Amino acid sequence: MFPCLIWPLVYFSTIIETAQIYELIEEYRKKLGLSQAEVAYRAFGQDNSAAIQGLRRGRSPGIERLSAMSEVLGLELYFGPPRDTLKHDFNSLLDLEVNDRNDFAFVPRFDVKLSAGPGANGDNARELASVAFRNDWMLQQGLLADRCVVTGVSGDSMEPLLFDGDLVLIDKRKADLQNGQVYAFVDVEGDVRIKRLEKIDGGILLRSDNPEHATDLRMGQDANQIDVIGRLVWSGHSHLNRPVKRRR
Repeated sequence: MFPCLIWPLVYFSTIIETAQIYELIEEYRKKLGLSQAEVAYRAFGQDNSAAIQGLRRGRSPGIERLSAMSEVLGLELYFGPPRDTLKHDFNSLLDLEVNDRNDFAFVPRFDVKLSAGPGANGDNARELASVAFRNDWMLQQGLLADRCVVTGVSGDSMEPLLFDGDLVLIDKRKADLQNGQVYAFVDVEGDVRIKRLEKIDGGILLRSDNPEHATDLRMGQDANQIDVIGRLVWSGHSHLNRPVKRRR
């Protein structure tokens, strides 16, 4: 039988228990500052913690699902003839760090929610654990980790693009308004918000994607007081605790 390995950590299948896989995934998930739901969203497109919770309950993982989670966490899932490195003592493997941790860029995350509604003040925002994005993806998007920020979203005015509880990645270098793009900004009263902004003669329109929310208008001096933080470049949905909307 060929061995399977989450490199550089440990064998699994008949050599490692499911509980050990769970513990290792949890260890590196926490190092990257990701929730179980965020790992699942990046791995499967669904922010549902069931995959990781299944491991905790002793359910054997499928190769495809384990491979997807391993990639998100910067681990290599290897299946094939034994490598020379597998001759090392099992316990020494547990002490190794992730080889390709440098494949990730870490973007600062703050405990503030950009209002997709009437507004919310973001004074004294607390910095949280950074969020990891793959360097190759950041390069493709032309993003610099130290010029980006991750925050949450509050409210429903930007649905179906952004939902309450979502995470968003904001590029602070892209603060020059381009009509129709989505921006994080500080409004006139100091509220931090996220809307589609559109420049008009003498003012700025604050548009919502949700048709149930009216368009706001800032004119003259009020328009000049809007401080654009940056442009939305990525979002991650959170389906946890989201109310189910029934069709009429």
